[in-house]
Amino acid sequence: MFWKRITRNPIARLVGFRTNRFLYSDPNLLFEDTFDGTELDPRKWHRSREEKRHGELCVWDDRMSFLDGKGHLVLRAEWDEKKKRIRSGAVQSSGLFHAGYGYYEASISFPTAPGTWGAFWLMCGNVAFGDGIEIDIIESIDNERAEASSNMHWGGYGKAHKAASSGALRGYDLYDGNFHTFALERTPEYYAFYIDGKETWHVLPNEVTPRPYDAFLWLSVEAADWAGAGTKESIDMLPNEMIVDYVRVYKTKPQ
Repeated sequence: MFWKRITRNPIARLVGFRTNRFLYSDPNLLFEDTFDGTELDPRKWHRSREEKRHGELCVWDDRMSFLDGKGHLVLRAEWDEKKKRIRSGAVQSSGLFHAGYGYYEASISFPTAPGTWGAFWLMCGNVAFGDGIEIDIIESIDNERAEASSNMHWGGYGKAHKAASSGALRGYDLYDGNFHTFALERTPEYYAFYIDGKETWHVLPNEVTPRPYDAFLWLSVEAADWAGAGTKESIDMLPNEMIVDYVRVYKTKPQ
């Protein structure tokens, strides 16, 4: 269930965010985590509840989300031989940090096991009940083909579900083992998606409905048999990890 946190700060209401818990030297910066230390910051993130994802093959597991002590968040995917499924990690900021229009950015190195993918995404409003929108800033599905995509979902997850997609994003060397930046610029006029500073997809508000609600953040790893997980090739490449260097949210796109 999604809930609102009401702010009494008129400036916060004007720019479309609902938290003033974090104070940064850059007045344009709303949120930042560089994952220093050895424990996930409970003021910024929850580990996702443990739940099955995409059928029986994948389950989110709290033990698969941790800091490596070197300034990174690690979301791992492991094969559970006993239960014949993949355990993977996810964290989200529901109830801790929400923002509206702005610039959302993360630096990520993605996993490469077939059928297993990482994602940086937003949940805006009551998406499951048809009153909101899911914005997948980046999903590394089809990494075995050196592809990724950005996607948007609205209208709930039933018969009224609607979606828009960037289509396969190729040619960015996203699986070279290095960190790459993935970003979304949300404004009243457009949604713009970026990889390493280059715009990859541009969507107008009249192309998706409803218009933006305040959002909370997700970082996750998942797997599915329809994507190729569960095969010997995929299992042999596990464990595999999505590593996050930082996450930042700005009021406006930095110059």
